[in-house]
Amino acid sequence: MFGSKSKGLFFDLAGDTALVAKTTGMIAPFVIEELREIPIGDPAEVAEAVRTMAGVRGSGYATACCGIYPNGRVVSRLAIDPRKLRDEGYLAQHATDTLKIEAASHTLVPITIADGADLGGLRSVPKEILICGAPSAEILGFQNRLLEYGLFPERLEVGTIATIGGLMSQLRVTDNKSPLLLLEIGTESTSVFVLTRDGVDISRSVQFGISSMIPLVQKELALKDEESARKLFFSNSFDFTGMGPQLTKRLLRELQASIGFYEVQTGQSINQICCTLLPSKVGWLQRTLADVLGMKVHAVDHVAWLKSMGIEAAAGVQLNDLPPVWTSLLCLMGDYTGTANEAAA
Repeated sequence: MFGSKSKGLFFDLAGDTALVAKTTGMIAPFVIEELREIPIGDPAEVAEAVRTMAGVRGSGYATACCGIYPNGRVVSRLAIDPRKLRDEGYLAQHATDTLKIEAASHTLVPITIADGADLGGLRSVPKEILICGAPSAEILGFQNRLLEYGLFPERLEVGTIATIGGLMSQLRVTDNKSPLLLLEIGTESTSVFVLTRDGVDISRSVQFGISSMIPLVQKELALKDEESARKLFFSNSFDFTGMGPQLTKRLLRELQASIGFYEVQTGQSINQICCTLLPSKVGWLQRTLADVLGMKVHAVDHVAWLKSMGIEAAAGVQLNDLPPVWTSLLCLMGDYTGTANEAAA
């Protein structure tokens, strides 16, 4: 029923495409043998591609580490009263009141801001934590989709959390002391984070996504309807770079307000940006935002970073020329818990 566990499979499911890596194992050290992009359409076709890649015969399931991005995902800083944390119902009620979510319908996990450690193993609980999770119904929906795709999740993660851990790891490995602006630009909203090598300094959501740009494209180019604008936007046949500042004006206004507040409060300048989850055809968006905000695009030597965790690439697997959308898949491969403390030791 299940494929051999001698091989590893990492599956990052975001938007209309799944990014997949076949490796020699699930826990480092291992070697990345193949990277593949699989369009998400017919589940049967996806399952066939996954089973072929994993070497699973018949209708068996391939075990994998899977990254998902529920629309209602929660990755938020939360100030708490450490003395009340172990009181029954305290955290759920506090999250409901503070984050304006219905905690009872969510699967939520509290972790440390610095290194994602489980609070249960700490002698002293901090006054601020990172609370992570998603609506339980959305998680169940993703689990069912993954089964349709021929996958049995050995590990299921909200990909945002792995991405944050991976990017913080990159900052530490490269001794990069500058704050990093991380944007996950989705269909309807954008998740905004400011990361440093020491933790998550800002986490917020902006109600602006790709869909917000489509009516502007239609208007600017005098197209007959939004569907025509959407097709052109994703066609890679038109250069939207010049229109970028106009299309993202509302998002830029929100970002500039957050950046200005952060820099006044901390005295640190944010000079680098990373936009994950962007389809390759709209990769220009990251460059546009970087230019308008006066930042550089976060760049890292993936080969050196992964090697520091015991992960290498087989001959023919190119890592340093990958588009930004692959960042989240690579971040799924690491184990970052405790790295902040180790780095500081």
